[in-house]
Amino acid sequence: MRKNNILSIYFNLYKVKTEMKRDKVIVLGSLAFDYIMGFDENFVNAVSIDYEKKVYQSTVTANSRIQHFGGTAGNIAYNLGLLNISPVSLLGSVGKDFESLGYKDHITKFQNIDLNVDIQIDLFTAACYIVNDEKSNQMIIFHGGALDDGKNIDLRRKIKNPEQYAYAINSTQGIDAMKNFADQLSELGIPMIFDPGQITPLFSKDNLMSILAKSEFLIGNTYEINQVMSKTEMNETDLLEYISTIVKTKGSEGSEIVTKTPSGKVESIEIPISNPNKVIDTTGAGDGYRAGFLSGMILNMSLQDSCRLGSTVGSFVVETSGAQTQIYDISDVRKRFLDTFGFIPSEIENL
Repeated sequence: MRKNNILSIYFNLYKVKTEMKRDKVIVLGSLAFDYIMGFDENFVNAVSIDYEKKVYQSTVTANSRIQHFGGTAGNIAYNLGLLNISPVSLLGSVGKDFESLGYKDHITKFQNIDLNVDIQIDLFTAACYIVNDEKSNQMIIFHGGALDDGKNIDLRRKIKNPEQYAYAINSTQGIDAMKNFADQLSELGIPMIFDPGQITPLFSKDNLMSILAKSEFLIGNTYEINQVMSKTEMNETDLLEYISTIVKTKGSEGSEIVTKTPSGKVESIEIPISNPNKVIDTTGAGDGYRAGFLSGMILNMSLQDSCRLGSTVGSFVVETSGAQTQIYDISDVRKRFLDTFGFIPSEIENL
């Protein structure tokens, strides 16, 4: 009897120790270079279109070019690095220029980020070329490059201890890659946040239904969530039969949580924005929000406080040009959280 009690104690201690280790996060999505250029004229005056002959001509001479590190996965991971709350496994497919153009050194300066990427030596890292004219109109060209090979990544070979991972975020990249990752994460038993982003309209109904069935959370802006509902022919109540929570980001209007109460009633909770000191560039603010939300969930904060943390982190992103140029630490986050919401959650108070 005594031997059994001792064995039971050791088993419970081992169980607690194992559960305490479940604090890692996997970040999946795009890693890309963003090239931001300026044009002194209006695009309207630089474009010639003959609709009858289907002939197009345009000459744009950029007056500037700035290279930024970007991509959904890179942006989320960068903010997770600044927060330094949990170990991060950043996975993806990149090209031969990923290291030479500085991205590797940039993202691995954070000690809590484990970079585990496949390098395609015959391809370039994904790149987004954005030209802004004098009216703030944009001309955008995206080249997927090595990103398109993400569908060949097998998480089951890369993730050695899946029981240590609290969450994985499956964010925007190729549809085949996102579907494969959803299947693999489900097999590994790692809870998944589904973040289809701007490619939401490209998903088929079957693919969306399959991924939602393997997800715990769905996150996106209002347009993207509406696209998911349109494609699946479901409303929010129907979606909550597949996932536990919908998180909607609404820009300057804040965000919204849609979930079910213990009694089964659908509940909507509005989360206000956290005001930045200034707004320079809103690029990547949503990815900052996701990093804050992820961190809150890993710390076992409530849904509301996790989204408030997301709002707070996103507010720092818009204060600089580019999605990975902001600098802050957890003490800055605590102060802004307090200024916005009037309290500091105990989970981040003593970090």
